[in-house]
Amino acid sequence: MPVALEYGLSAKEVSDAVRRVYVRALEARLASQSRPPTDARLALMSGLTRSEVSTFRDSQRGAGAAGRHSSVRLDQIASLLSTWHTHPRFSGAYGLALDLDLVPDAASNRRSFAELVEVACPNADREAILDELVAIGSAEVIEGTTIRCRSRAYVWQGSATTTTQIDRTARFLEAAAASFAHNLRHDVPGYFERTLVSDVPLSEKGRDEFARLAKEKGEEFILELDTSVSKLVDPEGTRGGKHYGVGVFFFEDQRPANGIPRLESRHSREVATSKPAYPEEIDVLAPPPRTK
Repeated sequence: MPVALEYGLSAKEVSDAVRRVYVRALEARLASQSRPPTDARLALMSGLTRSEVSTFRDSQRGAGAAGRHSSVRLDQIASLLSTWHTHPRFSGAYGLALDLDLVPDAASNRRSFAELVEVACPNADREAILDELVAIGSAEVIEGTTIRCRSRAYVWQGSATTTTQIDRTARFLEAAAASFAHNLRHDVPGYFERTLVSDVPLSEKGRDEFARLAKEKGEEFILELDTSVSKLVDPEGTRGGKHYGVGVFFFEDQRPANGIPRLESRHSREVATSKPAYPEEIDVLAPPPRTK
């Protein structure tokens, strides 16, 4: 909800998004049961009107191509960074990614970026991937001839929010929700699920130290898993297999400890005491200044 308010989304738009996803999931379930997912049937089962179902399905078809393109780009970049650090043709000792020729050169003894793309994600848009790698700071172009890997992680470093970041975040939230739903339905096998919360409340300094440890240990854990998974050889996976993953994230536990409401922070107290007698009227649904 803070994101919805930040970008000026109304309650109706949020509600429509949830109902659209509901219709899409119901449509997929009917299809898996070999039952025609008609507008009339979807409306009857969802409790929506036929016109609402038709509108949601039409909007989903219109956004489908762009959504698929964006998600493929994310998967391609993650695969490329992993291949760059684990494939013997593109990595050196201790998993260090080698510098690559930006343009194939027969006189060079180095591999080219085009070869890496062909191995990691065949038939991908090489220029689009290159632009994305440079934009997120995972790679840099040196003297217009060499491309060097700067980071194995696909993490945006800038402060500006982009549609790619929003799409990436949405995909990971979807993955986390799907994993919890899998376990709630008692599907087999059960997916790994663990949570760690500090035993006692932490100050801002303690929070920052905890966040630093989580980032440091989390990076090590993910990179170790990535290296191990890249060595798995599963011939059956190439014939209709699926992709699987693991996510690590840091969070603030919003629940009160032992039923005792959390104490307000010093910052909130200062803000409260500095409020004018008459609050300033603002448009809470207006987009932030940087997005206008």
